Amino acid sequence: MADKPMYEAFITPAGEAVFPWLTKADTEHDPNGIFHVDLSVPGEIAQDFIAKLERVRDEFIATLPVAKQNALAPKPVYFDELTRPDYPEESTKEERKAIRDAWEGEPTGNVIFRIKMKAKFTNSDGEVFEQSPVVVSAETGERIESPVYGGSIIKVKGQIVPYTNAAAGIVGVTLRMKAVQVIELVTGSGGSGFWTDFEAA
Repeated sequence: MADKPMYEAFITPAGEAVFPWLTKADTEHDPNGIFHVDLSVPGEIAQDFIAKLERVRDEFIATLPVAKQNALAPKPVYFDELTRPDYPEESTKEERKAIRDAWEGEPTGNVIFRIKMKAKFTNSDGEVFEQSPVVVSAETGERIESPVYGGSIIKVKGQIVPYTNAAAGIVGVTLRMKAVQVIELVTGSGGSGFWTDFEAA
């Protein structure tokens, strides 16, 4: 049996959590659930982390056959953050989606790192396991069980996982979440919490 690949670890710079689902899995697009967060970091602070991700991606590309290297385009390791629209207070989910789809934002100077963890996974023996990120307070080190809302300041720890996608013609890296350190916790409806992992009423 081939050895499992060893993935390089990462710790992000501190950034603002955008649309976080960290203590409860998001099942809207995957019934098995996904924990995820978009991490917004000022561009000048993010440069060393960007360089690390690009190095891992490019070192992986160098291991591919030359024909595959030539056929696949490197995918950027971050997104430029754009200003977000304001929503009418009484707007529905469908109305907010229509506003987002039509919105043309301006760059904020921050960059976005998209970080995820599957709530369930199947190992090579076909066994199904459940998992969740360890979310802790930077101040006390204690685990946080309550929802972490948008606007919270966090760091994320995990693994850099290279991948290829022949259908899309790209090669890139995925940021696989393992743990989250909360530096400043926003709860209730603060920040972008309207979109986050609050409990249903």
